[in-house]
Amino acid sequence: MTIAKEYRTVSLFSGCGGLDLGFSGGFSFQDRYFERLPFKIVFANDFDPDAVNCYNSNGLLIKDGTKCTLEDIRNVADSSIPDFDILLAGFPCQPFSNAGHRRGVNDENGRGTLFKECERIIEAKMKIGRKPTAFVFENVRGILSSKMADGTTVPTGIKERMDKLGYNVSVKLICASDYGVPQMRYRVLIIGIDKRLKKIFDFAEMEKVVRAAGLPSVSFGKDEDLLIGSVLRNIDNLPDSGDVWEYSKSTMNIVKDIGGCEHGANALEWFKKGFKKSSLPAIAFIGRSWKDIPPDKLTPRFKKIYDDPKRYHAPKFFRRFAYGEINGTITASGQPENCGITHPVFDRRYSVREIARIQSFPDDYTFSSIPLQSRYKVIGNAVPPVLGWVIAKSLINILTK
Repeated sequence: MTIAKEYRTVSLFSGCGGLDLGFSGGFSFQDRYFERLPFKIVFANDFDPDAVNCYNSNGLLIKDGTKCTLEDIRNVADSSIPDFDILLAGFPCQPFSNAGHRRGVNDENGRGTLFKECERIIEAKMKIGRKPTAFVFENVRGILSSKMADGTTVPTGIKERMDKLGYNVSVKLICASDYGVPQMRYRVLIIGIDKRLKKIFDFAEMEKVVRAAGLPSVSFGKDEDLLIGSVLRNIDNLPDSGDVWEYSKSTMNIVKDIGGCEHGANALEWFKKGFKKSSLPAIAFIGRSWKDIPPDKLTPRFKKIYDDPKRYHAPKFFRRFAYGEINGTITASGQPENCGITHPVFDRRYSVREIARIQSFPDDYTFSSIPLQSRYKVIGNAVPPVLGWVIAKSLINILTK
């Protein structure tokens, strides 16, 4: 497809650059090439030094010459941001996250209202006759039940605000594993297009992109390449593949008591290129969690839950996904209690490269410029690049129809 227009793109809350890389394109993941797209990042910003350092250490991102700036967006003047067509913003999700304290817009650090900075910047450009064409906001699904001061949900509030600014706004909860990402990661997308174009973002376009590109998908195609066994094969000797954040002694004791998945390490042999999910033995799909700890070894906390599972909704803490499963959400905290970050077989966290693959970062994307624990943080906070690419490709298709 030949597209004459290049869309100048501003990225806020850029993190280590997952969404930006997706919009830029021009990278490979799991033997697939994701073509360059006509989005040029002209400004990127984040307030986390580790994320900015990581962003600026990757040639895949800064190939067009734009580096990420380190600043609290609330201190960035409208005039210092160049004119742009597309605004990307994965504003901080912790205030809305089920893994956090769910303070939403009442977060004491003001993070829950940072979407208003996006509104401020769009309004500033409108005042000088430079109205952006579209915006893409991304957040955790906890935002769906978080409330504004007037009682409306945050997505509803954002949609109403952007409607008044002249945008057709679409909102949807999506799962990344439907769009080529080997992770059951649920996120809310809020996408708006200038009403003057008489277009609206149709999420069905994302399915079309997945099918046209032949991407693996739980809902729209085959999911063999999304399984953990596929993700972990051929990973030795890659950058960051030997870098592992060690567990504390008490956590390691729990991990060892749970035990590794019964299929064992040799089960990776089942996942050679071209394998069929239907040919895998049943044991390939059996993961583990704290529930596999013998009752006499349970800590007092787990014993309380074990004795009254209905009261505690039988949570699956310390989840170890099997090679035949799709991994759950990787979080910024990297803690096994609330995310599946323990290796299926070995008693350790996934390595940095392993979680980078689960997040769909290309193997030549480096994280070695920042401390080890920070690598887990920035990867867990990122938007998976492959998901970003599908969103970007869909947006281009809609804008150019």
